[in-house]
Amino acid sequence: MTLRQVLRLLVREASGFEGTGVMPIKVQQGREATGVMPPAGGEATAPFTAQQAAVARQPVKTARDRYRDQVDRVARKVAKRLGLMEIRYVARSKRDMGAIAYSAIGPNYMNVIVKLAPEHELAGYSKIEEIKQTLPPEVAKHFPILYRLTNLKKLGIEWPKETPYEPDINLGVIVMEPLEEIPQQIFDLIKFAPAADDFVLETFLKDPILLNGLIEQSLVGQEVTQAVEKFLGTAKPDYDLADIEQVKTAIKEKLMLLSNFMYPRFEPSMFQRADLKKVSQRVKLLKPHIERLVQSALKRFDPGIELISDAVKEIANDFGETLSNQARGIPKEPSMGQQFGVMSSSKLLTSLRNAIKYMTDHGIFVSDLHGNNFMLRPETGDIVIADLGHFELEQNLPNAGSPI
Repeated sequence: MTLRQVLRLLVREASGFEGTGVMPIKVQQGREATGVMPPAGGEATAPFTAQQAAVARQPVKTARDRYRDQVDRVARKVAKRLGLMEIRYVARSKRDMGAIAYSAIGPNYMNVIVKLAPEHELAGYSKIEEIKQTLPPEVAKHFPILYRLTNLKKLGIEWPKETPYEPDINLGVIVMEPLEEIPQQIFDLIKFAPAADDFVLETFLKDPILLNGLIEQSLVGQEVTQAVEKFLGTAKPDYDLADIEQVKTAIKEKLMLLSNFMYPRFEPSMFQRADLKKVSQRVKLLKPHIERLVQSALKRFDPGIELISDAVKEIANDFGETLSNQARGIPKEPSMGQQFGVMSSSKLLTSLRNAIKYMTDHGIFVSDLHGNNFMLRPETGDIVIADLGHFELEQNLPNAGSPI
């Protein structure tokens, strides 16, 4: 057989199989047109229906999602028991089994927030509510207005178990005034230290009171005093204490000019994205400017001093470290000894800081003050501590009318 005859034979055989050149799969019992034989003795599985396929495509719910569904069902029952209308989900805690908040309309058509929280957190709200009337108005205004404190059992509501083995959960029910999210700028002032955020650092540099306070904090340090004495030992060997104070005053006057520094906002291209959270990057950006100001101050006493002088470097480094080591504006755990940062003295946070200090000084254990626990009362502009679940009372309760 010639080559041409062989090729013609192959073409005829291929055309007999639907022109594909590939043997089709015969639909046989147990194969379901898949070309795969089931195990011996097995039967082919029937194809998915459209409904089964839709169910299969749905994401698997996590324990956090299932808890949210259960609380949603409970919230509707709570609203019915309390005569509330149009209850709607608002937000939830980052904790898997944490509080979940809903908005609603009361019987008198007043907007309220209904918070369903773990029962143990109800104690914090109850204790603060008991003593709120004894607190100075400047302190009490930073607590939310509470309308009702109860729990599911008192309302006759059972936890909707998904399995018989699931434990009963008795959530606390807090009905309170509606509050708004605090503006992003206030949130940043509470949460970040100056060197940890662009906006906070800009605000700090433009506030002469805050800047002056930090400069004075740095100048009274032992390291700066030693650097000034070392500098005067060369510039004016017969110096005295008045000369040391005169040099520090000159440094302070120059460093106050940092308020004129045009701080550039960080762009992702300037540093790797992971570096944007490092306080060292922002201080590093300010460092050359700080050194030039310190050098300018010392030139009054030694015109020949250079930018690379030990005294210039040491004083500039100390101020940079003082700035880097500043804490966040409002500490998360003030009753655990955490310090207030320099930004707590800003005009927007002064009232809140004074109120928290009053609480810790008068037997109120203040805890869990992360940024999301602060809300805004829109009618007055007051910053409100919205979550009181981790507050406690110590032995020395505040006296009515005690000055703040």
